Amino acid sequence: MKEMLINVEPRTEFGKNPSRRLRRAGMIPGIVYGSGKPPVPITVDPKQVEKVLHSESGMNTIFMLHLVGKDQRRYAMIKACQVDPVSSRLQHTDFIRIQMDETIQVNVPVQTVGEAPGVKLDGGILDMPLREIRIECLPSHIPDTIRVDISNLKIGDNIRVADLKVEGDFRILTDPNQTVAVVAPPAKEEEVVAAPVAEVTEPEVIKKGKAASEEAEAGEEPAAKEAKPEKEKKEPRKEG
Repeated sequence: MKEMLINVEPRTEFGKNPSRRLRRAGMIPGIVYGSGKPPVPITVDPKQVEKVLHSESGMNTIFMLHLVGKDQRRYAMIKACQVDPVSSRLQHTDFIRIQMDETIQVNVPVQTVGEAPGVKLDGGILDMPLREIRIECLPSHIPDTIRVDISNLKIGDNIRVADLKVEGDFRILTDPNQTVAVVAPPAKEEEVVAAPVAEVTEPEVIKKGKAASEEAEAGEEPAAKEAKPEKEKKEPRKEG
């Protein structure tokens, strides 16, 4: 196991404002607890924490925590990290003390090995419902990953926790019936059926209005063509 070292300093100021000043100075607040001892507030360089997180074993890395000023050293792990959702920068880190002769429980990531024929040849889809396996072991026996061989999986085949062939001095705590990997059938493309185009008809009101208009036009005579009454003919006067 490759040993790493993180230097931390005791923290004496608490609250939002001191924490903001600390971050502006390039450090972040944190706390160390575990092993039946009182928690110790500390400050730490986030770059050192990121170095551990980006290592091969990530959160499961065992390192030496050095409390500067008191010259205390002990094994520890990163228990939790708080990250700013906008900048993705570390805001706070919790460390937990580790006893190398006492077992601990951790989650180990799953790593697939090989290529499933159901995916390569038949176009199936590999689904991984379980990305981590919880185990119990001594700190020095924590594996970086748990390998899952998928080279024999056809469509419809799956691998459960109970089917895993693992090597190492640790005990699996995850439910043995949980599915780790499965090859699902390829997704069917749905045929898009065009909706029938409905015949466009004029609204009934328009029809009625149009018909009435046409009838009016057919029956109406222009005023200029109206018959004028004939003038009465005057009879000639008889002289008596």
